[in-house]
Amino acid sequence: MKDHFPHDFDEELDGDTVWDLLENSPTSEAPATFVQDTLRRARLEADSAKPWWQALLSPKLILGTTVAACAAFTLVISLDDPAPQAEPSLADDPTTEEWNELEDAVANELLVGVTEDPSLLSDEEIVALIF
Repeated sequence: MKDHFPHDFDEELDGDTVWDLLENSPTSEAPATFVQDTLRRARLEADSAKPWWQALLSPKLILGTTVAACAAFTLVISLDDPAPQAEPSLADDPTTEEWNELEDAVANELLVGVTEDPSLLSDEEIVALIF
């Protein structure tokens, strides 16, 4: 296997202050139950990690989703407008016929007046009366 360290790597380590600090630090021994404690902690953390799909089946999430769906359904039902009622037709109203007759009578009187004195109305107003 090829050595990838530069040729002066060991010389740089000798002058490095971090290595000097590590050499001067006191050594500490791991407790006798270090391996057992580490394996126990790894087993407990593996048991507590739940898959993502189990979080979707939690009671709080199911209850919240159900309440939101019921609220949305209630809102849709309350905002639903009934069919608009048909407005009464004006053609069946007897007063409409009276107004039409009155308009015709006024138009006839204006036309008679214009024949006697054409300066009463402008050309556009005469055309509007005729049509």
